Amino acid sequence: MGLTHKIIMPLDDIRKRKISNEELRQKIERSLLFDLNLYDETETDKNLLFTLKNQVLEKDLIPFLEVLYPLVYKEDEADEYLDLLQQLRSTPAMNRVNLAEEKNNYAFRYDVYGESQYIRFLEKDFRPTIRVDFTNFMLYSGYGKIVTEGINDFLIFFKYCMIETFKEYPIAKSMQIYITG
Repeated sequence: MGLTHKIIMPLDDIRKRKISNEELRQKIERSLLFDLNLYDETETDKNLLFTLKNQVLEKDLIPFLEVLYPLVYKEDEADEYLDLLQQLRSTPAMNRVNLAEEKNNYAFRYDVYGESQYIRFLEKDFRPTIRVDFTNFMLYSGYGKIVTEGINDFLIFFKYCMIETFKEYPIAKSMQIYITG
């Protein structure tokens, strides 16, 4: 689980497929559930980039992590993420990327290998697709030889999200999020 720092798309693909900036923004917000108002938009020679604003990192990151970490990490891991939160508090927002790039903290690592997504424009001729790459601040990674061995904490967090999403339905508290075989 990660917090997306950059959203990256090849400009050549966008131009070849005649996708407007507005169409692209709407599709990212609707299909991938991002709020692009949290991001600065820039172009390089090859890519269109949306980069999480420094103001957002400065204002929202620590309060969010203070709520998130106790939900996804076990009590015996609290010292580590509490130390990390203290490091983040003493690091200027613009330098938090550097802290993540050092990869010294299990709960705050820069990850350039996040899964790519494809967005498809069904309303356009030939239904073009655009590849969307991400760089993330990895906030949680399961433990074990394979990913599913350490997924229980994440599933509990997912259940919490479901309960919060459907809090007007008491039966939602009866849900179980699990893997079956």
